[in-house]
Amino acid sequence: MALVSFAGLQAALATLFMDEIANQINRAVVLAQILDVGPGTGKNITWTIRTGTATPSTAVIADGADVSTFNNDAKTPATLDFGTYHDAFSITGKILAAARAAGNPRELAALFVDELGDSVERLARAVSEDIYLGTGAADNIHGLFSSLGSGTVDAIGDTGIYAGVDRSSVAQWQGNVIPASGAGLSFALIRQLRREVYTASGFRLDLFMCDPVQHEKLGLLYQAERRYVSEVGTAQGTVTLDGGYNVLEFDGIAVVEDVQHPAAIFTGLNTQHVKVCQLPDAPDAMNRGMGRVALGGTPESQYGEGKTKLTARIQPLAIDGDAYKFALYCYPQLVVKRANATGQITGLAV
Repeated sequence: MALVSFAGLQAALATLFMDEIANQINRAVVLAQILDVGPGTGKNITWTIRTGTATPSTAVIADGADVSTFNNDAKTPATLDFGTYHDAFSITGKILAAARAAGNPRELAALFVDELGDSVERLARAVSEDIYLGTGAADNIHGLFSSLGSGTVDAIGDTGIYAGVDRSSVAQWQGNVIPASGAGLSFALIRQLRREVYTASGFRLDLFMCDPVQHEKLGLLYQAERRYVSEVGTAQGTVTLDGGYNVLEFDGIAVVEDVQHPAAIFTGLNTQHVKVCQLPDAPDAMNRGMGRVALGGTPESQYGEGKTKLTARIQPLAIDGDAYKFALYCYPQLVVKRANATGQITGLAV
């Protein structure tokens, strides 16, 4: 009797994939989940900044004397334009039908949904990256560290023109920058950062951000006395970390690591004064989209599924033969309303 072996019959057997796709791509977004997101109210983002002396030029006056000195605070408009961000994908009718008919792996059976999810992740990652590094050029986000991303002026820097206001002539529009000059991160440097921000603005920092290397270095400074928190409290509310995950804290302030954060920098933010604005957008007669989708990155330890408060419009582009083309569009901008309530330690040892 002939032996039926695996080698002899395997070619006739179906190959069945596991239902779930094992994603190898890190498109996690962190800061974009923490910051508040709000709608814009006009063609651009415009607010007024007030600057001036802390006290009157002359506070003491002789009894009964006429008033001869009058004071006023300067009010200056600050303006940022919205960015324009997109991701696109194309898919054929034949592969849509084949994936549905095969039904394996299960995550590809609804192929349009899977491709849309991939597009959402790519776009979320791009926006999240530009919150740090956006150049501020036309259609670009003006990032916290714009000069590191081929821009010229950091949104939380101490030089240059940000939102149309020149920091060389308006010192109160400057962020607090402490050069470490190659020194290692230390408790003293972080406390200096807190002190300088409070002195300049009267506000306390409520969030520290850094890359994984500086996060590890801070943990090593604590040694066995490390202090962790499972919630990040900001001016916008409390964010509970995923699955009981803990992050380091320093003097009651959460220290969050982010792989997208620039290296050799330790950042302090007051989230009351740093937010993301998005130009409201909805399909209409001239803009026949398929609705809106929330932007989110891939899952990661700290913030789970990575959902942000940002949204994008799903826009069908064309049917080209048997190929369907789609794009996602969103119009975000980072807004630092008060730079002197933020700070950074730069040039740290890595």
